[in-house]
Amino acid sequence: MKPSEQESVPSSFFDETYRGNPDPWRYTSSFYETSKFRTTIRCLPKVQFKNGFEIGCAIGILTQKLAKKCDRLLSVDYSEVGLEEARKRCAALPQVRFEQMQIPQQFPTEKFDLIFFSEVGYYLTRPDLLITKQKIIDQLLPGGYLLMVHFRPQVESFILNGDIVNDAFIQDSTQSLKHLGDPRKKIVMVDLLGHHKRYRMDLFQRL
Repeated sequence: MKPSEQESVPSSFFDETYRGNPDPWRYTSSFYETSKFRTTIRCLPKVQFKNGFEIGCAIGILTQKLAKKCDRLLSVDYSEVGLEEARKRCAALPQVRFEQMQIPQQFPTEKFDLIFFSEVGYYLTRPDLLITKQKIIDQLLPGGYLLMVHFRPQVESFILNGDIVNDAFIQDSTQSLKHLGDPRKKIVMVDLLGHHKRYRMDLFQRL
C-alpha cells in the first residue's frame, strides 16, 4: 500500500492486514521484535506506574510486559481485528483495558504517568503527528514519562519514518518535555546483529 500524504493511514489498512495474517509483523517469532520488546521494558524508568497508556498495542505482545509495570494500563489500537487477539492474550490481566481508537481524532481524556508511543507515528501525516504530540503533552502528568520507539528506515506503507517522528517531539518542546535521550545508552546491551540501530528510542519527562 502506498499511503497518501494528505491523510493518515486508515484503520481499514490494519484490519485487512490482520485478516491476511494474524501476526503480520512477526511479533511472536522475530528475534528483532522480541529483542526490541525486551530492551524496551529494560529502558523504562524503574518505578511502578499508576496509570499507563499504550498507543498502538497491536496483538498485545508488549502489552503483557507493560502491564507488570502499571497499576492500570489503557492499550489502544486502530484495528478492532488486532484488538480481538490482544484481549484474548491479556485476558488474565485485570489491570489492562483495551479500546479501539483512531489517534489523534480519538484520544482519552484521563491523565497518565506513562505514555508509550511505539511504531505508530510514521503512519500519520505531519499535521496529525503534531496534533498527537500536543494531546500526549496535555494528558501526561507533570513528572510523567513518554517513551517513543520507531523503526528508522522508510517503508512503502509509511508516510514518515522513525527519525522524523521522534525528532518532532524534540523540536519546540522544551517548555513541556524534557528530552532524556536514548535510554538504551544506560543499560548494558550486546547486539551482535546491530538490530538496535534499526529503531529509534527516546525518553521524555513532562515538565
